[in-house]
Amino acid sequence: MVALVGVWVLVACGGGEGGGGGGGSGSGGGAGSGGGRGADRAAEGPAQAPRIPPPRIPPPRIPSAPDLPGSPFGIGFAADGSGFALLAECSERRCRQRVAVLDGGAKAWRLRGSPLRDVTGDRGVSADVTVLGPGRALIVEGSERADTPGRTWFTGDGGRTWRRGTTEAAGVAAAVARGGVLVPECLERDRSDPNDCVRERLLAVSPRTGRHHVLAHQPPLRSPLRQAGDLPGAGLFVSGTDPRTGLPALARSTDRGRTWHRPRLPGVGAEGAVFRVVAGRGGLYATQHGPVSPPAKNGLVTIHVSKDEGLTWTRIWRHRKGVEPRTLMGDLLVADDSGLTVHGEDGGWRSTDGARTFVRTTARAPSGSVVRTPVGWLRRDSFGGSGFRISADGVRWTGFRLGRGN
Repeated sequence: MVALVGVWVLVACGGGEGGGGGGGSGSGGGAGSGGGRGADRAAEGPAQAPRIPPPRIPPPRIPSAPDLPGSPFGIGFAADGSGFALLAECSERRCRQRVAVLDGGAKAWRLRGSPLRDVTGDRGVSADVTVLGPGRALIVEGSERADTPGRTWFTGDGGRTWRRGTTEAAGVAAAVARGGVLVPECLERDRSDPNDCVRERLLAVSPRTGRHHVLAHQPPLRSPLRQAGDLPGAGLFVSGTDPRTGLPALARSTDRGRTWHRPRLPGVGAEGAVFRVVAGRGGLYATQHGPVSPPAKNGLVTIHVSKDEGLTWTRIWRHRKGVEPRTLMGDLLVADDSGLTVHGEDGGWRSTDGARTFVRTTARAPSGSVVRTPVGWLRRDSFGGSGFRISADGVRWTGFRLGRGN
């Protein structure tokens, strides 16, 4: 399993629309949201939740390390509880970048030699880290030029040594190895805007070497191509654009990318071809990200659910103008008590009725973000902060801290 947590974004919709061909049953009712029945009940707690059984596998204990220099801007974990964190110690003139490593079962994080150079304070940091397995990680630093491959550093020994490379493709991969990830490569850029890519293909990152290889069998989608999820029992998911309809779409592979199936997504938003797919006890949930009104950087367009591991889908929520929640930072939190939580740019929202209604759970301020990792749900309290929480079931949380800040 793989954890991918890049640079945490800076600040960085109602229910039951069945739609023909979707999996599961539609929830009926109108498109209610936080601006509907639940909007004026923010001061009240959510409906009483059912008794939650113990987590199937409790998350490993992640130790705190508040004395590490700087603030964390990238973090990832492997299934054995080992992990990597990127930290930046910044002044007005420069940012010093560091790497901290947690070995599996260890009681403390350790600083390792960082392959990343110091950067001037006005440039900021542009690297992210992908954990490819116990003791294995890939750091990618973006290039200043859109048409130049990024720099990479791979470690297979817990950060003791790093091998330099690039994001440029080398050879072909028949499938995505267990622990590997898919990343896009731009093949053709927009002539009017070189930063905009109009044609892409997917590269498979090897968990053994960190090298990038062209995936032999590409999904039946057009740009923008992104890995949407890698879920045990359900397969690999990639998001992009349906070449026939031009609408945002998902492709699914149950054999590590050798063959692909494009399921129907009823009621998908016309814009926003980036999806994230997560698993919960109630099925799989796909969130569509794109333009909303009023405009926001991390807009949430639709939520779909699948009861058959991604074969068919039903839309259960859609964005409505001016209605909250309208943004999502990270992943949709699908708790074992069947609650759905959205951590947005303007606070947190929770639904206990399958996304028919959402109730505000925080003040009107950024409430952090949550991502699904091999060790459970990982929540960061806020951008630039050092507080994290981890949970196996999305209900019970254990906190830890990294870094002393800048």
